[in-house]
Amino acid sequence: MGSSASRGTRRAGWFHNYMNYSRHALEAKDSLIRQISMLAEKVDKPFKLYFGESDMTTPEFICRAAYEALQQGHTFYTNTAGYLDLREAIVKKFHEVHDVQYRPTEVVCTAGAVMAIHMAIRSCVDPGDNVVILTPTWPVFSSILTLFGAEARAVPLKETGTGFALEVDRVRAAIDDRTRMLIVNSPSNPTGWVISEDEQRALWDLAVKHDFVILADEVYDRLVFDRPSAPSFARIATDKDHLVVINSFSKTYNMTGWRLGYALTNERLAALMTKLGEFIISNPSAMVQRAGIVALRDGEDYVKEIREKYTRQRQVAIDKLRTVPNVTLPIPQGGFYAFPRIEGLHDSLSFARKLLTESRVGMAPGIAFGASGEGYMRLCFAASDAVLVPALDRFKEFVQTNLCD
Repeated sequence: MGSSASRGTRRAGWFHNYMNYSRHALEAKDSLIRQISMLAEKVDKPFKLYFGESDMTTPEFICRAAYEALQQGHTFYTNTAGYLDLREAIVKKFHEVHDVQYRPTEVVCTAGAVMAIHMAIRSCVDPGDNVVILTPTWPVFSSILTLFGAEARAVPLKETGTGFALEVDRVRAAIDDRTRMLIVNSPSNPTGWVISEDEQRALWDLAVKHDFVILADEVYDRLVFDRPSAPSFARIATDKDHLVVINSFSKTYNMTGWRLGYALTNERLAALMTKLGEFIISNPSAMVQRAGIVALRDGEDYVKEIREKYTRQRQVAIDKLRTVPNVTLPIPQGGFYAFPRIEGLHDSLSFARKLLTESRVGMAPGIAFGASGEGYMRLCFAASDAVLVPALDRFKEFVQTNLCD
C-alpha cells in the first residue's frame, strides 16, 4: 500500500510539472548529433561532417523515376507493406547480393530504416524486457527502447590496435530470461567495424539457445572496401524466426531525404510489423517506392561509382588523421565514417561544440553513440575534397591548439 501511494505521489508531482506528457518520451535522450546540427545553423559556412550522408545529391536516374511516377498517377495509398513489385525487386536484389531467398510476403517497406527498426522492436519487445546492443552505435536503438519502457543493455566492442572486435563472452554475460533481442549494426555507424561470419555464427547460436531475435542493421552492407558486400546475418541463419534484417535506400543510393527502408524477416513477424505500420504512417510515399524499384533495377553502376569514391575519401581521412597529434584512428572496414580517438578527451560534446564555433568544423561527439564512445569523434568522409580536406586541416590545427602541450 505504501509503495502504491509513493508511486501515486511521484506521478502527481510529475504530472504537475509536465502536464500530460509521456514519462517515457521525456526520458528518451535528445540526439546530440541534432544538437550539433542546430548549433551549426548559427555558424557561417560550416564544414558539415556530422550527419550520416554524402554531400552528393540523389542521382538523376532515380529523380527522373520519381517524376515519371508522379506523371503516371502514383499519388495514392499503396499496400501498407509497399508495392508488391517493390518487394519483389528487394527480394531479387537481396538474392543477387547475398544469395539468400526471401518471399515478398516476408518484406515490409517503411518510411526509412528507423521506422523499420521502430516496428521490429515494438513487435518483439514489451515493457520490462531487455535488449542487448553492441556499442558504440547509432543512438536511435536505445531511444526507441526507452520509449517502449524496455531496458537497453550496452555491450561495448573491444578496441584493437587497428579497429574494433566483438567479445562474445560479454554478450553472453548480458543475456538473461528477459532478453528479447540483440541489435547488431554492421558495417557499423560510427566505428566502421564489420562483423565476420564466425562472429555472426557465435551470436546466432546464442539467439537460438536463448530464443531471442537478432535485429541486424545492415544499411551500409554495400559500402565496404575489400569485397562487394558485407556479410549478412541472413547467410548464416538457420531459420527466419530469430532474425530481422534492416536495410535502406538512403546510404546506397544517396536517398537520405526520400525516406525509404525495409525489413526482411519471417512471414508472421512481417505481417505483425505491417499491422503496426498502418497505425504509424499507413505506407511509404507511392512515388518514392517507384523510384526505389528503379534504383534497385538500374543502380549497380552507381553503387560501384560511389563505393570507389568513398574508398578514395576514406584514404584521405586516414592519411590526414594519422598526422594529427594525440589521435588514434581505428581503420574503418565499411560504411563512410572515421571514428578517431583523441588522447585526453573526456567531454566530446563540449569539444564538438567548441570545434564547430571556433573552427567551423562540424563533427559528431563520440558520447552520442553511447558511453563507450566517449573520447572519440565521428566524422562522415562521404564528402567532396572541397569540404573534407579543409575540415580535417582545421581539425588538426584545433587539436594542436587545444589538446597539445
